Amino acid sequence: MKYYDIREKLPQLRAISIIIGGRGIGKTYSTLRFLIEHGEKFIYLRNTKEQIDTCGTDFGNPFKKLNTDFSLDLHIDKEEKHFVIRSHEDGKKGEPIGYAAALSTFENLRGVDLSDVKYVLFDEFIERRTLTFDQFSSFVSFYETVNRNRELEGEEPLKVIMLSNAQKLGNPILAGYQIIPVIERMLKQNQRVYKTRFLYIELPISEVSDAKRKTANYQLIAGSQYAAEALDNEFAYDSFFNIGKKNILEYKAQCIIDGMTIYRHKAKEEYYACLIHADVPEFNSKDQRLIWMRTYGQYYREAYAAGKFYFSDFTTKLNFAKLIAM
Repeated sequence: MKYYDIREKLPQLRAISIIIGGRGIGKTYSTLRFLIEHGEKFIYLRNTKEQIDTCGTDFGNPFKKLNTDFSLDLHIDKEEKHFVIRSHEDGKKGEPIGYAAALSTFENLRGVDLSDVKYVLFDEFIERRTLTFDQFSSFVSFYETVNRNRELEGEEPLKVIMLSNAQKLGNPILAGYQIIPVIERMLKQNQRVYKTRFLYIELPISEVSDAKRKTANYQLIAGSQYAAEALDNEFAYDSFFNIGKKNILEYKAQCIIDGMTIYRHKAKEEYYACLIHADVPEFNSKDQRLIWMRTYGQYYREAYAAGKFYFSDFTTKLNFAKLIAM
């Protein structure tokens, strides 16, 4: 049985590398192993301080399995307002091999010199819950702080490896980098890898997942949303209901909001939202959402609740749902 091993992907990794795969297939384990073996300082990043605090205990130590397998003694230690990763061999604390940080509180560390960091592991960056901070803005600021001007000085850009299970496609970082349509297309075409100059996306399917189907837990929850996410790498908690291309000639445009055009069917009470432009009143949610809601939004909300709203793609549906929920 072969586990996922990021060391086989090293030539393909980019400034931002996103690996979304099933649970327990080896994503975090192999990435931490590579970073330790690589020998250069790295950052272990999580979303919240509570998560990093837990990782700094014996209970939540992310290096626990590696410590056992390779006779290591790595821990995350808190030092004043930051965390360091080091060995505790023979009861003595060794030199730091890396750092740990919470994205939610990293603003407090702006201005620090992290030029010795070459890689960042952002573990479990996708969460189903709504975070209490702007994850995308915080991440872009984090990257700028750590990367600084190394590219202007002829160095390689900071490489961030972002790992997650397929919990929620509507993630702020995926949306901010306009990656949601890319992953949506990958899923439709059963495409496992996507690469550009600065971006690498992988949706691995592992034989480990097939083996786990036969275990007691997954036999008992076969067919559930959790099993679809954990084993099949499906965004099972996202709704792809009413998503698909429509014949625009059957519809008449009514308005545009935030670049999204909303059409009404010419023969029945049915609506379609897409990015095909039309000569109709335009609104932006920043300044004109209240006017838009009074004129159109309240009717659209009722049609959406009744299942009479269709969308060209998941991103459009996501943006529309945010508008009527505000």
